[in-house]
Amino acid sequence: MFDYDVLILGGGLAYAGAEFIRNSGLKVAIVERDMAHLGGVCLHEGCIPTKLYLFEARKLYDLRCSPLLSAETLKLNLKNLKDKKQKLTKFLRNQIENMLKGVDLIQGYGELVEPHVVDVEGKRISAKNLILNTGKNYPESPNGNHLLELEELPQSLKLLGDDLLLLEFACMFALMGVKVEVFFEEASLELFHPSIKNRLIKSLKETGVVFSPADAPVEGAYYLRRRVPNSACIKVDVAKDELGHVVVDRNYETSLKNHYAVGDLNGIYETAHASRLQALSVAKRIVRGEGFYTPAYKVPYVLYTQPLSYARIGLSRKELEKRGMEFTEKGVSFRAFAVGSIYHTEEGMAFLYFDRKGFFIGAEVLSRDAGEIASALTVSLFSELNLDMLSKVCLPHPTLAEVPFMRL
Repeated sequence: MFDYDVLILGGGLAYAGAEFIRNSGLKVAIVERDMAHLGGVCLHEGCIPTKLYLFEARKLYDLRCSPLLSAETLKLNLKNLKDKKQKLTKFLRNQIENMLKGVDLIQGYGELVEPHVVDVEGKRISAKNLILNTGKNYPESPNGNHLLELEELPQSLKLLGDDLLLLEFACMFALMGVKVEVFFEEASLELFHPSIKNRLIKSLKETGVVFSPADAPVEGAYYLRRRVPNSACIKVDVAKDELGHVVVDRNYETSLKNHYAVGDLNGIYETAHASRLQALSVAKRIVRGEGFYTPAYKVPYVLYTQPLSYARIGLSRKELEKRGMEFTEKGVSFRAFAVGSIYHTEEGMAFLYFDRKGFFIGAEVLSRDAGEIASALTVSLFSELNLDMLSKVCLPHPTLAEVPFMRL
């Protein structure tokens, strides 16, 4: 006899699955080491706080670009921004807890000590189904988490690593007036279209970011290397890859039956929205006997650099070339459109890819709010539209989202 129908180890975005499971009448619990961290990295150190900071930093860029305004001196208060971040994350964390009423929230460090059994600081809890949701963390300190705790802007900042989020922190602080030097491994941009890669680096340099070789130790740097899986708490024998990710099948099930791994832990796609989708799939499989599988290439990726951000959906040009696939590329420059100038996005560009039958298979966008543009393209990919269909799509004018469609 099990204590629970479903036990989730880790309080990140798998809570979306917990809500569905509870609404279906099953008994479910979440084990989280620090209940104040309910919501996971996305809420507390990742998506939400960094985008808040980037949004505020972009206001400074827009102010400097505006022909209407003139501001010779700006006084920035980083402590006020940190306070707003903390209030926002606390509010959202409380909303999650309210949403999970009826789900048992168990605080403590949990370890999967044997199949179906989690030990929480000496208390053994069993469940018919286990969902591992322990995520990843930075392997070194200080790192990006510490940058979000600063209350005063430093005069200078050194960032070292190969995590693409390093570039978000770089432009964020550069736009705030900090002298930023990055020791960044450009190989991390290998999947980017060459033209976009060059333009993105140019854009970052124009914000004041200085690029230096990343081939030696750097004193006083913040380290943003690619994060590593939190798998030390898994004491049972499950299949893992060479990087420590828990290997799963198309049902997100591990090599142990009824034991699932979702989110960053499985290494399929390291984004919050992918984690949520996987957790919902597992929840539906447990409740209804059948979930769903979303291929990694159909999950949109966004790098929220400012003033130009990068978005990718489907297969990139580099991936298509590596696969040896025949494809057609359609490119467009934002400079030719009014919105390019209106939204300070003259340097923006987009590339859309089609297979030999004319079906849409991917896109890369460099633009202000590239993620918003990628949303329309994501629906197009899921709808399996071809070039002829896309050329007939009518979007609101003038908008950035319409630009990729207007040269088809």
